[in-house]
Amino acid sequence: MKLVATLPALLFLSLFSVSLAADDHIYNQISLNATASEEVDNDVLIAMLVVQENGHKAAELADRVNKKMAQVLAKAESYKTVESHTTRYNSQPQYKGGKINGWQVSQHIKLTSPDFDQLSQLVSEVNQLARVQSMTFKVSDQLLEQTKQQLTKTAIANFRSKAVLIAEQFDRKHYKLVHINVDGNHSTPRPVMERSMMMAADSARSAPPAVAAGSNKVTVNISGTIELEAEQP
Repeated sequence: MKLVATLPALLFLSLFSVSLAADDHIYNQISLNATASEEVDNDVLIAMLVVQENGHKAAELADRVNKKMAQVLAKAESYKTVESHTTRYNSQPQYKGGKINGWQVSQHIKLTSPDFDQLSQLVSEVNQLARVQSMTFKVSDQLLEQTKQQLTKTAIANFRSKAVLIAEQFDRKHYKLVHINVDGNHSTPRPVMERSMMMAADSARSAPPAVAAGSNKVTVNISGTIELEAEQP
């Protein structure tokens, strides 16, 4: 009977001890973060162009769009440093007084190149066939990945240095890593210019647009939790 009477008390003391250990374990954990960043020169230019026709007969408009786009693609193929591919194709009715009054047919093309001068020249040559919607700069995938790899090393070194400093400030010589998260990002492509799609179809060929690449800030963020290890008596 005496043993049975003491079991609840022993169980309570055991659970209380485990709870204290768990709380102590949590209290020794500290969250921190570190970053590394670098300004990287944009090395790719992207131009979005559109071939567009308006009129009353959708089939004829589509035929004209197809022919013009074929000419744009043929011209783009002569520029070896420029990659091109067509994107969305639209055929939309135009309404007046609740009735279809005409059609607008359009097709888009994306031109990408590391050679800014060549792409600018191409854009000016096809000006009478396709209109510029936008031109943007970005960091190439290869350069971005190389930069992130180096920044990741730097960010981890910064994280470790900060972890050591924190441990020392709490009079601890050692810590262990509980978890860590690595997040790399970079800013969105920078717009160079935007032009109206409604420029006159018979306008003269324009001079190549003047462009300046600029740069993007690439950043790698490291966040995590460390646990300060208690000194052995």
